[in-house]
Amino acid sequence: MAIRMKKGFWIFLVLVLAAGLGYVYVFHVDQEKPVVQAFPEETHTNGDEPLEIRVHDPGLGLRSVEISVIQGQEVKKTVLEELGAGVHDWSSFIDLPDLVQGEFTLQIRAVDRSILNWGRGNVSELSRTMVFDSIPPSISMVSNVHNLNQGGAGLVIYSLSKEAQHTGVRIGDYFFPALKQPDGNYYCLFAFPYDADPTGDIPRIEARDRAGNEQVSGFNYHVNPRSFRQARLNISDNFLRSQMPQFESHFPDENDFFEVFLLVNRDLREKNRARIKEIAARTSADLSLDSPMLRKPNSAQMAGFADHRTYYYNDEEVDRQVHMGVDLASTAQAPVPAAGGGRVVFTGDLGIYGQTVVLDHGLGLQTLYAHLSSVHVQEEEEVERGQNLGRTGTTGLAVGDHLHFEVLVSGVSVNPVEWWDPSWLENNIFSKLKPKD
Repeated sequence: MAIRMKKGFWIFLVLVLAAGLGYVYVFHVDQEKPVVQAFPEETHTNGDEPLEIRVHDPGLGLRSVEISVIQGQEVKKTVLEELGAGVHDWSSFIDLPDLVQGEFTLQIRAVDRSILNWGRGNVSELSRTMVFDSIPPSISMVSNVHNLNQGGAGLVIYSLSKEAQHTGVRIGDYFFPALKQPDGNYYCLFAFPYDADPTGDIPRIEARDRAGNEQVSGFNYHVNPRSFRQARLNISDNFLRSQMPQFESHFPDENDFFEVFLLVNRDLREKNRARIKEIAARTSADLSLDSPMLRKPNSAQMAGFADHRTYYYNDEEVDRQVHMGVDLASTAQAPVPAAGGGRVVFTGDLGIYGQTVVLDHGLGLQTLYAHLSSVHVQEEEEVERGQNLGRTGTTGLAVGDHLHFEVLVSGVSVNPVEWWDPSWLENNIFSKLKPKD
């Protein structure tokens, strides 16, 4: 009997110990390490913005977080946070100490409350080599003469003292990115938009390096102000009946053709221009254009660049918009030649433009061909100057069969007349691209 009681006691004791060990394991043994992150993830900084440190422990919680900033052999700054029980998420913004230009190391060490490692817990460490740089890039002009027309384009060439993460020309709310060339210089094809103020909107070169240091510089230029034609367009019921059904899928809840027209002319037009801006990013760093753009042969110009249109319906003014590009008409379904050699970066329906082709000629320069009845090229196809892209038509918001043609600089429409003019091209574009003696 005594032996049986002793045996039962030991069994009970083993069960208690097992339960205790199970409790300890479940509630105090944690094999998941803390997750450590540092933001921003850029490796270069000028110290203007603090570093954000985030630590998350998915298990029993955090015990401590230690942050060190080391440059050379010297610890420039240390932050140690001892945390109470139940803290699973910790974050803080850390200002950098005084550093010299060059590399430094950010070290983060996080410890959780697990009893693993003889009670020392799980440890996660993050070590990141970074560069402290507080010197902005300097801008040196290479091109000297910049004669511009309101609504036209220009080319500026400059060099930077260091690699830029963001650089180009800004005019008011417009920004035109520059592209680095094999000679080490930055080439920026930019527009002086039709709606920019020749006296108040000053073109400036912007440059920002990887560390966030910014530099702004002006350059010598002259702008010729231009006035743009005022045009009256009468909207007929026949036009609404013939052209609005193609837009019903865009506005399925609207049954009145006149209301559809207003939505197309305003809202859809804005969306289409935003899409053109997106397409502009698909540009090459090499300018393929080496001769004046080809104008559609034997065509009459029906509408001009930046015509300011006032729309009337039943003799009442209903809308105002600006017509970008030019309208060229000849015979119905006439061939549409490529204005210059380039790469097809878009084909398809583009709302008010109907069936459209966009060619990229490099350096942000693109041409747009709209209202086509048929398209004879595919995206990514390389085409030659004069190659047939398709045929004219009445797709989109077109009144009669014609080609709507635009020249675009980083998605901003400019006056095509300049690009048809050999003298303008030589003086403002090609002469700047020739090697200097």
